[in-house]
Amino acid sequence: MFKQVTLLISAAVLAVATVQPSLAAQSSKPAPPELANVVLGVDKAANSQNIEAVMKYYAPTFNHSDGFTRDRYKQILGELWKRYKSLNYRTEISQWEKQGDLITAETVTTVMGKKGDENDDFKLSARVTSTQTYKNVNGQLQVVSQTVLSEQSSLSSGEAPPPVQLKAPQLIGVGRQYVLDAIVTEPLGTSLLLGAAIEEPVDTDRYLQENTINLRPLRAGGIFKIGQAPFRTGDRWISVVLVRESGITIASQRLRVSKDFTGNQYTPLPEPDSSPSRVRPRPDSQQTL
Repeated sequence: MFKQVTLLISAAVLAVATVQPSLAAQSSKPAPPELANVVLGVDKAANSQNIEAVMKYYAPTFNHSDGFTRDRYKQILGELWKRYKSLNYRTEISQWEKQGDLITAETVTTVMGKKGDENDDFKLSARVTSTQTYKNVNGQLQVVSQTVLSEQSSLSSGEAPPPVQLKAPQLIGVGRQYVLDAIVTEPLGTSLLLGAAIEEPVDTDRYLQENTINLRPLRAGGIFKIGQAPFRTGDRWISVVLVRESGITIASQRLRVSKDFTGNQYTPLPEPDSSPSRVRPRPDSQQTL
């Protein structure tokens, strides 16, 4: 018999991460003060959940790789903060480059926190690598565009949620198969483990959307599947839900699907008790796991 639960899968990634491919030209040098001050200012405003202070760093023409406008970004961020009252943001600049009047920086943002509802003890952690392009607008350096490069997040609840190691590619070619392993990293003993895997496209309408999930009893200590990327480019969310008596863990990762990708896909380590299920979706399939 299957168990059905309703959970928020993709709560983790809104924060202050973000825009374009990686850089190298001036990565070994300290970031210019105007850039460092903006990054610090966004973190400070986000940690106090001051949405107006955050948005002053975003240009009126701001655009995001997931399809956000500035107004939509503000709306979604506000909705996230209504659910999570104590989030902590920390952003580091890993690379930057200045070209003309534009500064492009690659950043890594970590987010930690928990829900504000007394009856809901979900804890959130996320790590987002992104690039951002900045331009001086009316005397203020502002973000004009953002692109997420990679994203991992985790939601957990309960006294002892199952610790999960999620193994999946971050980049894959269109239509290519990939392996998904979600391994519980401690012995289960006699505990019953329920689980499910979900893959869905990244778009603005799915941020903060609650999904109903059918959980199945798992014979092994995790979820082991072979999926297939869609036959079109775009980003996907891969999420696994694992439930036992002592808690729930939801682990998610962004999968970027590119027509230009070449090279080997992720190859998992052999799992003696695993029996991966092969899925061959139709080219128009929305769900591959």
